[in-house]
Amino acid sequence: MTRGVPEPRRESRRGAGASGPRGLPRDFWLLWIAAAVSGLGDGLELSAFPLLATEWTGDPVLVAAAAAAAQAPWLFLGLPVGGLVDRWDRRAVLLIADGCRALLVAALAVAVASGRGSIWLLLVVLFALGSAQIFFDTSVQAVIPAVVGSGSLVRANSLLQGSSTVLVQFTGPAAGAALFAVAHWLPAGIDAVSYLLGVLLLAGVRGRFRPARPSSPEETPSLRHSVAEGLRWLRDDPVVRVLSLATVLLGMGSAAAWGVMVLLARHRWHLDGSGYGLLLTAGALGGVAGSLIAAPLARRVPNRLLPACSAAGSAVAFGLLAVARSAVVAAILLAFNGLMVVVWNVVTVSERQARIPDALTGRVTAAYRVLAWGSMPLGGLLGGASASVLGLRSAVLLAALLLALAALLAGAGLAPLGTGASRGSPRRTAERTAQGSADQR
Repeated sequence: MTRGVPEPRRESRRGAGASGPRGLPRDFWLLWIAAAVSGLGDGLELSAFPLLATEWTGDPVLVAAAAAAAQAPWLFLGLPVGGLVDRWDRRAVLLIADGCRALLVAALAVAVASGRGSIWLLLVVLFALGSAQIFFDTSVQAVIPAVVGSGSLVRANSLLQGSSTVLVQFTGPAAGAALFAVAHWLPAGIDAVSYLLGVLLLAGVRGRFRPARPSSPEETPSLRHSVAEGLRWLRDDPVVRVLSLATVLLGMGSAAAWGVMVLLARHRWHLDGSGYGLLLTAGALGGVAGSLIAAPLARRVPNRLLPACSAAGSAVAFGLLAVARSAVVAAILLAFNGLMVVVWNVVTVSERQARIPDALTGRVTAAYRVLAWGSMPLGGLLGGASASVLGLRSAVLLAALLLALAALLAGAGLAPLGTGASRGSPRRTAERTAQGSADQR
């Protein structure tokens, strides 16, 4: 293999081989169930761990630090992890990541049950969990194309988005709060079990998923060079570059609006805490609907239009939300926005997976997500400053403007979507290769 130019990839025979329900292969369903079970654990953490933080401290700074600790690793580890995932067997990375998460939350459960926990322990555990999740999320996006094949990416990602919405946003947080009321250690204990189940399910996935490597160790570039290669690919590919820039605008806009949403709920729509929770539920319900219609929409709407239309739909929803006076209308608009967000995610993730060469998937995916996550704090600060100077509605209008710009950018992209793995140069036409029992090299 020429250094710096990934080899063309073959379609994994598992992706086109034995099918399970709805025509997807058995290995996908194992991955999907494992991700769903782990997602349930993530949902438990969303409600139980903040409650645990307030048990150990009343300092708002430390409570806020606990909320940010799980996301902070993206800023430090996102790019290096992408480079490592492109060197290692990605199935092994998934197993180790879930195994580490199981040990971490099990240790936390024991500390809480024995009365030895503290806010500092929680901060360390949350940072370590966030670090492990970077490895897991980056690897799973690289494994899915090898398992299902390029023709089923939209359907597979729709299922992943749907289960994530239901378990992370609905079932998990409600169950976490209820379990915390029974015993403070219980959510962490069940969380550990969920990760262990994920490990058992992932162990059933057949084969190895190691990217193609240079023929001699001397040709292996340094990690720094590898990361830079992924960044260059993202910069040079017209479609992924446009999608990444649009995602930055979407992240900033969404953060600007959601940063003041609780204040709008209280002061404009006169809702209490339970009412605000119902607004969040409406958005999640919209996300579930989006996961159900994304695949049919992708078959009927031109590829170039669908991301632009979904971003434009979110822009319209936030624009109307700025003038909405009824909580019912606000809930409907947030549900519509949730639908549009999931459609965007399903279509753009599938497009990335179809275009990025296997040997670069981890690096490009990590760089893309670092841009997405990194844009959110900036958007939140802009929204807060705007609301402070011009009023709460201005933050939502700012969000609508940023999302409208994202829609224009996606619609006027430098290359049409849907040209992924079947056209262009070998760098962009390479199909995913999984080194499995059926197709060992």
